[in-house]
Amino acid sequence: MATLKEKFVSKMLPMRERIQKILKEHGELKISDVTIAQCYGGMRGVKCMMWECSALDPEEGIRFRGYTIPEVRETPESSGN
Repeated sequence: MATLKEKFVSKMLPMRERIQKILKEHGELKISDVTIAQCYGGMRGVKCMMWECSALDPEEGIRFRGYTIPEVRETPESSGN
């Protein structure tokens, strides 16, 4: 039986290769203009973070696998039953 660490490594290596390819091919591509006011205002309206299973929506905040945090809290799986 594979350990948790072995399972993680088996998934991490292909993902790392994919990200390295994206960075090599598109790393200098500009995706946004940001003002000082947006920085101080919590980055509203600015797409500023890439994460494979979640996204930092510029208006709604964190989305995890497409769901907002309040939506995740409403799922049956999160009720602890």
